[in-house]
Amino acid sequence: MQNSVLKNFFVTATSLLCIAGCATDIALLYIFGKQIPGYNHLTDSISSLGITGSPVSEVVTAWSVSLGGIFILFGIGLQKAFGGHGKISGWASWLIIIYALGEGVISGIFKADTINGELTRSALLHDILGGVGEVAVMLFPLVMMRIFKRESMPALFRYSKAVAATGLLTTLMFAFRVEYFRNTFLNTYSGLWQRAFLLNFYVYFTVIAFVIIIKSNNFSQIKAYKL
Repeated sequence: MQNSVLKNFFVTATSLLCIAGCATDIALLYIFGKQIPGYNHLTDSISSLGITGSPVSEVVTAWSVSLGGIFILFGIGLQKAFGGHGKISGWASWLIIIYALGEGVISGIFKADTINGELTRSALLHDILGGVGEVAVMLFPLVMMRIFKRESMPALFRYSKAVAATGLLTTLMFAFRVEYFRNTFLNTYSGLWQRAFLLNFYVYFTVIAFVIIIKSNNFSQIKAYKL
């Protein structure tokens, strides 16, 4: 009984942390951008907020690492909440943790700096490992569709499919920053696509966090509403 109470407390606490982390990150990205003269949220990448020489470089790094830690805890809580699904919950948990490490902790520590227009070693690590994190989070809703089954939770099943499709679309649009698309609408608004990608998955994390909170109290409520 005591173990059950502790488990419910942990998964609820980590879910609330995730919700707070997602909301705080959206707000801080806007606040950080306001501290840099000429910064444009629609055209400038999020990574440029933390480059060496940025007036908010150190605080961006600290927050990125902290947010990564929050998502790691959320990943662990998710595995505990859906442990009855066996390996599937483990896969989902690891995808969240990989995302947290790649796009949070590592991307925060290794800055996206350039020298004479060339990527530094730090920037290469930032891009490569951040990219691994993005792939992980794009796979996440596909794995969750094995938990939110069409028969028992049709709304969450369809939503997971929509999140996966939106994640792929925004990733492709952000990838069109290459030279061939320079000065086109897709290239110019690369910052917009990156933020759309984040918002898409942050809302999804928030929905899942609420599901976990309900599940930790009374799973029958979810089934009753066929979420």
